[in-house]
Amino acid sequence: METTAGHPELVIPKDDPDGIVVTPVASISTPLTGSNKKPPQKRKKPAASPQPSSNIKQKPEIETAAAGSTINGDGQARPTVPEEPSSHGDLTPALKKQKKKHAGEAKETTTPPGKKQKTTSAKQVRFHIKLYSATKQPTAATTAGIAKKKKAKQQQPTTSTATVPDQHKQHNGTTGGIAEPKKKASKKARTAKMNGSVGLPPSSVATPLKRASQIKQEPKTPNRVNHPATASTTTTTTPAGTAMHELDSVTIGRQTFAWMIGPTVTVDEFMCTYWERKPLLVQRNDRSYYAGLLSRAMIDEMLRSNNIEYTKNIDITSYRDGQRETHNPDGRVLPPDLWHFYDTGCSVRMLNPQTYLRSVYELNVKLQEYFHCMTGANFYLTPPGSQGFAPHYDDIEAFVLQIEGRKRWRLYGPRQPQEVLARVSSENLSQDELVGPPILDVVLEAGDLLYFPRGCIHQAATVPGAHSLHITVSVYQRNCWADLFEQMLPIALTTAADMEPQLREGLPLDLHQHFGIVHSDGMSVDRRRLIVRIRTMFDKLFSDAAIDAAVDQLAKRFQHDALPPLVDFGEWDDTVYGGGNYEFRADGTVRCARPIDDHSSVRLLRRNILRLVSEEEKLRIYYHTDNSREYHQYEANFLELDHETALGVELLIKMYPRYVLVSSLPVEDRLEFIRSLWEKGLIVCRRPGEDARADTSTSTP
Repeated sequence: METTAGHPELVIPKDDPDGIVVTPVASISTPLTGSNKKPPQKRKKPAASPQPSSNIKQKPEIETAAAGSTINGDGQARPTVPEEPSSHGDLTPALKKQKKKHAGEAKETTTPPGKKQKTTSAKQVRFHIKLYSATKQPTAATTAGIAKKKKAKQQQPTTSTATVPDQHKQHNGTTGGIAEPKKKASKKARTAKMNGSVGLPPSSVATPLKRASQIKQEPKTPNRVNHPATASTTTTTTPAGTAMHELDSVTIGRQTFAWMIGPTVTVDEFMCTYWERKPLLVQRNDRSYYAGLLSRAMIDEMLRSNNIEYTKNIDITSYRDGQRETHNPDGRVLPPDLWHFYDTGCSVRMLNPQTYLRSVYELNVKLQEYFHCMTGANFYLTPPGSQGFAPHYDDIEAFVLQIEGRKRWRLYGPRQPQEVLARVSSENLSQDELVGPPILDVVLEAGDLLYFPRGCIHQAATVPGAHSLHITVSVYQRNCWADLFEQMLPIALTTAADMEPQLREGLPLDLHQHFGIVHSDGMSVDRRRLIVRIRTMFDKLFSDAAIDAAVDQLAKRFQHDALPPLVDFGEWDDTVYGGGNYEFRADGTVRCARPIDDHSSVRLLRRNILRLVSEEEKLRIYYHTDNSREYHQYEANFLELDHETALGVELLIKMYPRYVLVSSLPVEDRLEFIRSLWEKGLIVCRRPGEDARADTSTSTP
């Protein structure tokens, strides 16, 4: 992990002999009572505002990250920035805004991930498979494919004895049961593939992480094996003797999360006591704890090295006298302009630092494995004695990581029941709309963490004489039971209506005489009888198959939302991304230097790298190795399988993180099947003679 520049000296409170203070906060579970682009213009410099007094009577700033989707100064959703250089093909930029002033501006909310402004086609490159692009969401997933797969599984012998020819039939047109419809790739996608990347610039995925000796180690804490920036890059082994890169990716994600909230609060304690219940304050008295994630020097370098744009990537904001202003000019963000805005008292918000900053990307990509949902991040840079945003609440679980300086945070409980674990973010709130005193009023120092659940109203402002730089990590947007039921009920209804004749019977003739707003305040005998009948039929909707299909749909959404995987140095050469896979001969021919055969052993690259889904009477694998670090830059990609091939995928899923011998796969054309997955970056392949913990069992789990 990169290290930050030096920090100004801070006065660190010494509330605890060990230097770490963990402050639980009262629960907030119970609510409290009570058009076209403008022509280019010259930059408008806001006048420097006088420094506020130490009692901070200004309306404070509110800053939270949207989980993947980003919001501009007008509360409009926008996709995040592409990570490829502009030479790979320009995307249509979002409309620019010139210093707008509006009273109810800029709610810090997120549009559901499916609602995006711009999407380009997924890149398509012909291997031995082709990719589909999901152009529409199924209204109801069928369970017929699952039944067919189970039938094929029952007919499959427990031991695979098929003999594979000595020669590799890579170019014989067979694909191990994986169908390959063709789709045209965008120019940017084709360029990215030519560069050897998988939805990422070469600097991000086409090179492995640094060796352990090249990475500055941070002091270890009791609850982690390695700092998250080095946990996957070192060859450190766990007490069980397993190399870090051989661990379950969910385990690595949990260790990363433990570091982020630790060291005195464990993951189990957090989930049982704080998660979705009440805020958590961790005061460490260690200003360097998060220093490797971000710094002002890293921001300056990022601006000089990348084409970062106003509004699309960065917002310049201020909040004075109850009015929120956005000062975004047109075009690229260059250091002189940004630091001038900062010097005049404006706040800087970046919507997608994970696209450009390796440290933030690595943190997010590991956390998404543990939470199995989209993980977002924003950073906020605020000059001394200023503020940029208004009070509001969000629809995400927020983790504030204070990087530099100091910032005062005030949290308020929900005002009404529907704001508890809110599913939609609020508009900007005025001070008059805040009910009661804060449930937490604290100044975060560098190295501290603050967590608060969705629906928790919050506002923040710097204190005189101290700037602030923090990252807000966000998870669990649109990931509650209601979201599952929204997927499940249409599926369940369609399936039950086909199976239950009672659901196809006509409505009673007197239904309108007992229901409706006119009859809602009464309870006649006939109304009660009909309610019992309706509830009985409603119970028929629920089935295991409907739950399975609905969960698959949520997991399919994750595959579209997820950041592409970060390949570990220890597994680099065993994946499609590694060097030395091909020998380039003097006569111009190219030979595979690391062939895959029956004696090779394989496992999935990550536990959540793909999802097997049954929909539209077909079996498909959705995956995210071809995703971009820009949110929804491409359509969702999937491979279509036959039922026999799906058994091979099922075996790899259930055996992860253990390796499986290729000869043990219950697929007829095993070599072609494995090459298809390997070429899409979905598996790690160990060749014969290499140290692999392959499972030699030939029976499916």
